[in-house]
Amino acid sequence: MRIVQLLLIGLFLISCSEKKSDLGNGLFTFTEPQQIEQREIKDLNTLDSLNLDSLGLFTPRVLVKVKKGLVFLDRTSRTIVQTDNDLRILNTFEIPEGRGPGELGLVRRFDEKDGKIAFIDNGLKKLTLYSLEGKFLKDLKVSGFPLIELVEIINSDEYLIASTFATDSLYHLIDSKGNILKRIQSSKQVDNPMMFTAQLKVSGNNLYMAGYSEPVIKKYSLENGSLIYSKEMIDSYETTENYMSFSNGAGFTDEAIYGSMAIAIENGFFYSARHHNGKKGYKFLDVYSEDFGEYEFSYLLDNYINNESIAVDDDHLYTIETNSKGENLLMKYAF
Repeated sequence: MRIVQLLLIGLFLISCSEKKSDLGNGLFTFTEPQQIEQREIKDLNTLDSLNLDSLGLFTPRVLVKVKKGLVFLDRTSRTIVQTDNDLRILNTFEIPEGRGPGELGLVRRFDEKDGKIAFIDNGLKKLTLYSLEGKFLKDLKVSGFPLIELVEIINSDEYLIASTFATDSLYHLIDSKGNILKRIQSSKQVDNPMMFTAQLKVSGNNLYMAGYSEPVIKKYSLENGSLIYSKEMIDSYETTENYMSFSNGAGFTDEAIYGSMAIAIENGFFYSARHHNGKKGYKFLDVYSEDFGEYEFSYLLDNYINNESIAVDDDHLYTIETNSKGENLLMKYAF
């Protein structure tokens, strides 16, 4: 009898080991389901707003929380704007256009850490650093990646870059000379590269991802590149009809629906702001467990969220949203 019990325990441990292995080595699109299908809406109090259109900032995107306030990018004017926590503007500066030192072509995304802002330029194959005050610091050459989508600062000597069309891996840790230190997530398992499009955030020793066209959230270890979890978003959906391929690339179909527009990691939570998918009133910010990716609750925003435009501190949520008049608003909420 005891032998049988030991055999059963052994089989159980093997099955658990295999499940963990499958999760770590499975397809990018593999997910574990959420156990809760309905949203639980928690109260969110609107404290203040700033009309950015009135300031000539008509395409504000990429909101980041910094030590002394907030920073965001206005893409059309190529302007970086810093505010305090009460939405008062502290500083602005423009990114010069060109190919020389400190100059960039297309300015789409950035990251900030310890008073330094990092931009990536796919066309020029470089990473450019500025101070929060607008002083150009240095350019770093980054080559060998077909399409560089974003950069996250790890420290002064290491950066994470995402390359949807990379030949081997999606995410790479590189040093300040552009050398690859680590590869994370194979990119060989999906036919259409648009499936990999995502929001990313580095926090501590982990990388967090929420799919733009795939209803999935993931967490990876930066230490060994392993996948910690891969979970469905609440309101999961079939993605087969999202993608199209053509002779010189790939894209989204007219019927495509989308997942996350922006994410943040704070207070032990994984915040993911959802695309409205053409639905009136669909203004959800869904909150998951940072450790396990399990759905916890949701907030309902005042308006529709802009791309990559949420930031969180201990007591407040900050967003950039578009109201019914098409105006861009920098918002401050209290939890």
